[in-house]
Amino acid sequence: MLQFTDLDKIFWFRSGLGAIGGSLSELLFGCKVNVAGANAGSCVAGVPDYQTGILLALFLFLASYYLLRLTVGKKFPKEQQSKVYMTGVGSYALLYIFTWVLLYTLGVTFLNL
Repeated sequence: MLQFTDLDKIFWFRSGLGAIGGSLSELLFGCKVNVAGANAGSCVAGVPDYQTGILLALFLFLASYYLLRLTVGKKFPKEQQSKVYMTGVGSYALLYIFTWVLLYTLGVTFLNL
């Protein structure tokens, strides 16, 4: 059985955080879509709040960096501290965007649940 290294744990933590963050971004800050009527397919409040969703992504990533630096990052030598920051960046960003766009396309928001 393969053992997870610390970098593997960081990668999968950030991947899961990206999916959860994208879901939270759409659930909390997405628009409630009109289903019927003359304005079908448009947001009830006008334009959805994209800036807050992007700020949430940045906040979650920076929070994960400081959390991982204080816990798992202590095991790395000083020369390899940048690996704590860079590991999982691509998977975090792509899963965040994918989940956010998927839920936006499906029209899933907290107000629709």
